[in-house]
Parts: sequence; C-alpha cells; structure tokens
Amino acid sequence: MREIRIPVTRLKHYLDEVGITVTALSELSGINLVHLHKCLAGEVDIRNGAVRTMSDTNLSLLQEALHQLSLKLQHIFIFYNTDLEVVKRNGSRYCPDSLEQIKSQLSSYFNMLTLLQYALGCNRSKARNLQDKHSASYGNISQEDVDRVNLFLAEVSTRLDVIILTKA
Repeated sequence: MREIRIPVTRLKHYLDEVGITVTALSELSGINLVHLHKCLAGEVDIRNGAVRTMSDTNLSLLQEALHQLSLKLQHIFIFYNTDLEVVKRNGSRYCPDSLEQIKSQLSSYFNMLTLLQYALGCNRSKARNLQDKHSASYGNISQEDVDRVNLFLAEVSTRLDVIILTKA
C-alpha cells in the first residue's frame, strides 16, 4: 500500500474532518493531552515564540497510536438488527439499536456529532436529532446508514494505517 507522508500539523485537519478525538490518540500514545493538542494545532510557545513541535520519541509514539487506532477500527462492525427494527408510518425502517452500537463502540474514539455528519452525509441538525432522545428522529438509522458507517470505518482505518508523520 502507498504511504502518505503528512506533517503533524496537517494531521489535525484530518482528525477534525472525520471526528477522531485527540483524547483517543493521547490515551493510545501516552502523550500528554495538552501537549499533543498544542503540537497538532501548531500553537506558538509563548516562552520562546517558536511553533510547538513534537520530539522524535513522541512522533514515533503518535505514529504507533495511529496504527493501533487503525487496528481497533478494523475490528469494529455495526450490525443492523432486523429483530429490533422499527417501521414508521411512512414505511421507513430503522434500527435504534444500531445507534446504540455506534455510540458504545465508537464514542471513545470519535466525536459522535462529527462522525454522523461525515459518515452519513447529513447536516449538523439532523445528526444532533439522531442522538437526541427527545427528538422524533432519535435512532432513525437505516440499513443504508449502517452500511455507510461501516464503510466509513474501513476508509478511516485504511487511511490511518498508511499515514507516515513528519515534523514539518
């Protein structure tokens, strides 16, 4: 597989786009959360005016954390349970259990709102309503939505596995 070389600061854009939390990478890598966040964001160090960078050790720890996260995501699969399926008046079929699976298996790695927006291609309002227990559309996850989430997981897993981090 082809490797993709990207600087650490560019990785933050991808993480934000797909909803991967810096907390998850911090836990997997053992790098202090605040330090990791500041390095990923490319913040300027107020002590010396230089952009925050990662040491070679931390860079390799972060690289390994990306690989570990990739492996974890490869083993996650969301099931659409037809036994728990709900049929709405308009004939639409949904499985609220699928949303519970998504939350329980992915919330420690992803921001759920961003994940639902990106994977399902819906707007922020719809993604929020899918998770709001007081909303009429709570848990309205169709078989197509489950397929999209599983495809999303495969894509993210593959991409994380081919990323090679560089300092600049």
